Amino acid sequence: MSEPEILAWERQRSEPEKAYGYFVLYRDMGRTRTVAKVATQVNKSRDYLHKLATRWKWVQRAQSWDREEDRLYVEGLAEQRRDMARRHARVASALQAKLVARLQTLDASKLTAGDIARWLEVSTRVERLALGLPDSTTAHTGPDGGPIRAEVEQMSEQQRADFFRALMAEAAARAGQVNPNAEPDDPGGDDDEDEEAGGGPAEQD
Repeated sequence: MSEPEILAWERQRSEPEKAYGYFVLYRDMGRTRTVAKVATQVNKSRDYLHKLATRWKWVQRAQSWDREEDRLYVEGLAEQRRDMARRHARVASALQAKLVARLQTLDASKLTAGDIARWLEVSTRVERLALGLPDSTTAHTGPDGGPIRAEVEQMSEQQRADFFRALMAEAAARAGQVNPNAEPDDPGGDDDEDEEAGGGPAEQD
């Protein structure tokens, strides 16, 4: 059975314990390390420590240590980012659910063009943030490239109400709270029936 591999920054075979201790001091000084600094710290001659450094390849071993430290740092940073993204996604999901609940209490016929445009902005921004995408470049336009507000202002009252219902249904579907085809005043059917059936949304006719 072969012996386990000894990593470059670990004590090497036949390396004296004291020599390894000097190397550890050198290694842990970081990228500004020098043999002279170690000599000063341990009160030894530079010539003596330079001989040890040459014999036991301090420079190469310290560089391997630096690369490993960099790898661990990047790996840890990536994991922190993943954790942050998961936290943000949970927060965004909860925010969407609250948004849907608030939308269901509004009377679409009484909303102004500006109100609808702002709801659209909020719902889209929440989704982009949940996906880790920048929201500062988001621009909402109508089919002709003009601003969505101008498009909504040109709608009739019924068209505006229908537009808002579609927006609410889309937000609801993304939040996973209600049937996306449900009417604003009947988001999921009878609550008692839902509980008896296991809490799922009631089917629409």
